[in-house]
Amino acid sequence: MTLEKQLLFLLSKVEEIDSNKLIKIFERMGNTPQIVRNGLSKLKKQNYIISINRSVYRITPLGEEVLASYNVRRDFYSKHWNGKWYIVLMEIPETLRKKRDIFRRKLIQLGFGQLNKGVYIYPWDVTSEVMNVIDTLEIEDFVTILTSQEFLLNNISTDGEKGANKASEIWKIEEINTKYQQRFEQFKTELKPVVDKLIQTEAPDELTITAYYLEIEKMINELLDIDPMLPPEFLPGSWTGTKILSELTRTQEAWGRFCCFLTKK
Repeated sequence: MTLEKQLLFLLSKVEEIDSNKLIKIFERMGNTPQIVRNGLSKLKKQNYIISINRSVYRITPLGEEVLASYNVRRDFYSKHWNGKWYIVLMEIPETLRKKRDIFRRKLIQLGFGQLNKGVYIYPWDVTSEVMNVIDTLEIEDFVTILTSQEFLLNNISTDGEKGANKASEIWKIEEINTKYQQRFEQFKTELKPVVDKLIQTEAPDELTITAYYLEIEKMINELLDIDPMLPPEFLPGSWTGTKILSELTRTQEAWGRFCCFLTKK
């Protein structure tokens, strides 16, 4: 999660905020004042934020829209899968290798798994995001998108089911599960004890708690970047991602209540 993305996230939680307060928060996360100022300047040039007074910033509708686009997979665990698969076929020539690599990387970031060479598959509808990437790269002549609810041979295997196309292998589910467990252990040993101690003080340090609030957001985003959020039938019984994500989100919301200025007016 980049500094600019963290700034946008924080600004989305407030009506407006002074840059000095932002600098103090991000200093607690190991950033220098100049790095924070550079981040604010970059976001302002992109029209993602505006300065309403000297050194007082507010997120713009465009900034809100961009931030929302970062979180395209946030709610898929709460959705019911209709059994439809979204399939992307690409045959981008070697002369456009750079664009091919970018497109492949974007598909993986959106949650697609590679079924075969040039064939990517995903159970959730993110076609608008895929089309945006295709339009940006100008590769529409080399990509086909289709949907299907039926495999005549070698369907995507659910957990425990035999078959050539195992969801657990296509999406490397065990590796993702291990990453979830590692990050949750880090949360329990490095973040939670510190904030729990701060909260118990007579006058909790609001800015430091906000810095840890952002650290959880950073951790959640890292996990969402690698988690395809598959329907439950494709996840193993040992899967911990859903529970850990819920616990991190719940804790982040609890910490946010100790940061009064985070509540938008």
